[in-house]
Amino acid sequence: MSGVVSTSPAVARPATARPIPQHVGIIMDGNRRWARARGLDAVEGYREGARRLREVCEWAEQAGLTALTLWGLSTDNLKRSDQELSGLLPLIGETIEELAALRRWPVNPIGDLMALPADLRVAMERARDASHRAPGMTVNVAVAYDGRREIAHAVRQILCAGTMPPADADDPAGNWQHLIAEHLYTRNQPDPDLIIRTSGEQRLSGFLLWQTAASEFYFCDVPWPSFTRDDFDLALDSYASRHRRYGL
Repeated sequence: MSGVVSTSPAVARPATARPIPQHVGIIMDGNRRWARARGLDAVEGYREGARRLREVCEWAEQAGLTALTLWGLSTDNLKRSDQELSGLLPLIGETIEELAALRRWPVNPIGDLMALPADLRVAMERARDASHRAPGMTVNVAVAYDGRREIAHAVRQILCAGTMPPADADDPAGNWQHLIAEHLYTRNQPDPDLIIRTSGEQRLSGFLLWQTAASEFYFCDVPWPSFTRDDFDLALDSYASRHRRYGL
């Protein structure tokens, strides 16, 4: 595991061959700080951040990714004021449905969706159904997401189904690990190779806890609404320059 803070101005990357991650996760942080710095309401920061979603999906597709996971809302974020949530939650639904309507990528909402208002949950289900046959990379949108809850949800599903893994004297935990991975929200997808967090915070905050055991990390100073193609390319360049050890 490693992290890099981007403090220098973004520059265009050279068009050279380089290792490309299959799966990138992005913690889209800094929407409210971006708005406050401009004397705007928080919802305006979220609105500007929402405009980045389609752009970053296009950049990721052009880079050759097979999966992209965007963390838009944690379960703790649902404790924010009613005033803030009344602007944010409908915006999430609109943005996800607009992304799905493009029919370019399968849009896969993940998280504790039952914790969301019914109208938002229905909007997310519509988005999934409308886009599931799209040909492009998988776009996971994490809403009401918490990494510990995801793992607990996977274990609960296993226990409820009674599908205990076979015993293995040489690797007693190994079969459990495979079984849990098969019940995560991102099952049948590669684990993320690279996690990007915007706005300068250097922590995961519970994002994809199970899946990031061997991930590389890149911490970018710019807030999410100001995130550009150059910032994205710098993250990919940083990833390409590293020698991944996978815990060895």
